[in-house]
Amino acid sequence: MATETLEPITAAGLLVTDYCPARCRHCYVSAGPDGKRWMTPDAARGHFAALRRLGVSFDPEALDGPADGVHIGGGEPFGRGTEADFDRLLAIVRAARQAGLDGVGYIETGGAWAVSETRAREWLTALAEAGMRQLAISADPYHQEFIPAERVTLLYAAARDVLPSGGVRARRWRWLQSPQDVAAMPESEKEILFRTALDLYPERMTGRAAEELAPLARRVPIGEVPDDGCAKALLASGHVHVDPEGWVYPGTCAGIALGRATAERPLDELLRGWRIGESPRIALLAAGGPKRLLDEAERGGFEADPAGYAGKCHLCWSVRRHRMRSGAGGEDFAPESLYVEMRVTKSKENRR
Repeated sequence: MATETLEPITAAGLLVTDYCPARCRHCYVSAGPDGKRWMTPDAARGHFAALRRLGVSFDPEALDGPADGVHIGGGEPFGRGTEADFDRLLAIVRAARQAGLDGVGYIETGGAWAVSETRAREWLTALAEAGMRQLAISADPYHQEFIPAERVTLLYAAARDVLPSGGVRARRWRWLQSPQDVAAMPESEKEILFRTALDLYPERMTGRAAEELAPLARRVPIGEVPDDGCAKALLASGHVHVDPEGWVYPGTCAGIALGRATAERPLDELLRGWRIGESPRIALLAAGGPKRLLDEAERGGFEADPAGYAGKCHLCWSVRRHRMRSGAGGEDFAPESLYVEMRVTKSKENRR
């Protein structure tokens, strides 16, 4: 093993909820309308303080490109778009400065809450004053299956006007220039659109993406899935995400848990004390990728998908999901709620 510890952390995201008004097919954390977990401002303040002790921050004067350091995501950080949910988000952003940071680099949003220009301008102004450096709008075919494009374009225009230079960006800029009403499309047209999107911009095939997008992606037999290790992604990305309950994921490997950050064991203590020898399945993944998990999984009844896999992450998710659903996940895979059965929900029934 090249390393027994984690490389220093330079960026982190707080996933403050698993609730989202959309149920996007590409979502690697499987957020949706059934999400019920929320991070409290007090918990966020503790994580921010730990990140300050780790030296994670961002340059508030750097106006070009994405803001780095600490960001806020979800689910949908704005929740249901109620005043109460916004007040919680505002308190979380303020908590960053209370913990000694300069603020938060950016907040991710699908924009469903932007029902009027007045609301968009007022809420963005309040967040900027509280310490938000940049708004990152998730605009793409998957989000527009649930979120009306006019709300996204309204929000982008308001952000351009209210926030300083470099204060807003979109996930798929070209899509934002001429978004389509994906919800109105028949399923056959959606699949063509999603296949095209996947060819242009490959997605992380974990969570709901593994369930609902992988069938549209190019797949290879399990024997052709690369067998190189995942040490860089797991140990050397310099990036972690913290979910609403404090579970800490390396990089974007949602559902692979380095541990759970709490008031008794704060995030910086957890990360500095983490050793790969205490996480046997993460050690296997780091050394040889998801194929190293196959022997144990097959003894537990795992069978490879004859349709193949859309890469290492897809295979990794499939093995982890099988282990969790058979009650043999172990401490390296969490939280359990991330691995529950998915169900496809018609977009028009969930559109906000």
